[in-house]
Amino acid sequence: MDPGEWIHSPRLPLIDPHRGICKAADPFEPDEQTQRDLCNWGCARGRCQRLPREGADAVRFSVLSEDDATLRVAYIYEEDCAPVDHGVAEDPFETAPDTLRTQLRAFAQSYRRHMDHFQSSRGGENVSIATESSSASAE
Repeated sequence: MDPGEWIHSPRLPLIDPHRGICKAADPFEPDEQTQRDLCNWGCARGRCQRLPREGADAVRFSVLSEDDATLRVAYIYEEDCAPVDHGVAEDPFETAPDTLRTQLRAFAQSYRRHMDHFQSSRGGENVSIATESSSASAE
C-alpha cells in the first residue's frame, strides 16, 4: 500500500501501511479503503463486522533488541485496549502462529527499512527508534 496516499504519514501499527488478507473470519481481501481505515490500525471492533465480538482486537509490537542477524520483538495482544496475552519472538519468527508470524515479519521489514533510512541519513551512525504497533486482522 502506498503511504503517499495520506497527507501526513501516520504512525501505523506495523510502521508502514500494508495490504493483505483478513483472517479474522474466512480469508478475505478487503478493499484498499477498508484496509486503510480499519485493518492497518487494529482495534476495529464495532466498526468491522468480520472481527469476532470477543478476544484480542489488536496486537502491539516493540523491538527489544537487534543485531546484524536477529531482531527480538515483544508482542502484546489487546482486547478493548487492555493487555490479554503477550510473548517474545525472534526473527525469522518461525515458531509464531501463522497470522502473528505474518504480522511480525511485516513489522520487522518496516522497522529495518526505517532504520536503514535513519542510519543512512545520519551518515551511518547507530540510531534506534521507539516503536509501538497494533493490528488485529490484516496481514
